[in-house]
Amino acid sequence: MNVLIIDNGSPYLKDLALCLDQIGQRHTIKRFDEDFSPSSYEKVILSGRQKNKKQINAVNSKISKICFNDEIPLLGICYGAEIIALTFGGSIQKSEYIQGLNKIRIEKPIKLLKGTHYDVYESHAYVISHLPEDFVCIASSATSKFEILCHSSKKIFGTQFHPEKSGDCGIELIHSFVNL
Repeated sequence: MNVLIIDNGSPYLKDLALCLDQIGQRHTIKRFDEDFSPSSYEKVILSGRQKNKKQINAVNSKISKICFNDEIPLLGICYGAEIIALTFGGSIQKSEYIQGLNKIRIEKPIKLLKGTHYDVYESHAYVISHLPEDFVCIASSATSKFEILCHSSKKIFGTQFHPEKSGDCGIELIHSFVNL
């Protein structure tokens, strides 16, 4: 199995690749502006980003729709979660810039994480403020009410935090995602 990582310019892209290497998961990294077909991969991960560009948003929205329609498991990290929410009718809002460890609380059981509380790494200036229809909140924190979201019937997930920077919790989440 090969996982496609969409490189949206995240400073943590190498950390994400290292997480996948650590669990023995084969992966391919493609910049958002390269030519590729998400349907050629078994799983897709949307990385975070540093700059807000219309082209990045358009490409990631298209990838999200392809994954939805073709039932390809999708994990959006930080910006990736935000673009999933926006693509399917949710909303985001500007927040204080958050960087560092944050405690999240699991509110609904999920296959990706087994515990009830985790310390995770955050680095963002936007938060998801409204979930799209058919998406549910899995985890929240004091700074974001939608730390983890998922579709109610498809294997589409988003994390407001960066699992690739969150130690054992992040490895557990990424490992569980690639083994869905």
